[in-house]
Amino acid sequence: MNKFLHSTIVSGILAAAVSAAQAAPIYMTADFSGGILATGGLANSLGLQGTSTCSGCAAGSVSGNVLFDQSLIPGTGAVTIALAAVAGASNSTIFGMEFGSAPLEFEFGDAGILGGPSIQFENGVFSGFSFVKDFVVDGKTYELDMQGASWTMNWLKSNSSSQLVASGYLNVGNQGLTNQTYFDPAPTQLPGGAVPEPTVLALIMIGALGIFMVSRVNRRAEGSVQGTL
Repeated sequence: MNKFLHSTIVSGILAAAVSAAQAAPIYMTADFSGGILATGGLANSLGLQGTSTCSGCAAGSVSGNVLFDQSLIPGTGAVTIALAAVAGASNSTIFGMEFGSAPLEFEFGDAGILGGPSIQFENGVFSGFSFVKDFVVDGKTYELDMQGASWTMNWLKSNSSSQLVASGYLNVGNQGLTNQTYFDPAPTQLPGGAVPEPTVLALIMIGALGIFMVSRVNRRAEGSVQGTL
């Protein structure tokens, strides 16, 4: 077999395997946090207090965790990645969030979700969430609306009016996602943080087998040429 053709086939097999491996999901878990900037009349009844007036206390805290596919994050530009179910991950692992001292708790798969949850990145850096959910406490209906690095919580008094309960922010940027670790959907993790994706392993094996077969055919062809000389 022509050496150039042999090299081309081998390069094609490797390129296909690498490309498919790069497209495989790379699941990461991380923690995030924020604060409460302003509160309204019903904030205390929900265990919420301004972070600036509640240094170190639970009533002024905002915290959560998220599971996302790192392979979907582009190096440049803005992207919103919808969070989705992942084998082996509970709803609270995919997205979980707490506000205040009560606490108000929200997670992936909750009833009353009107939009999201989705995680957002700007030029490869965490820039917030998109998440809208209605919830009921003591017979009153509230709505949490998170857009980017900001969030608001309102009491829906009627179809045409609402009242601010609290508003605040999320810590975003390079330091916005803390305690980042690989999440393996399989039962076990490989040492050193490697993520064993069955699809990737299969592609690598196919690529190796293809290279072996091409090399074998090439050796046979060279042997046949030498035998006729």
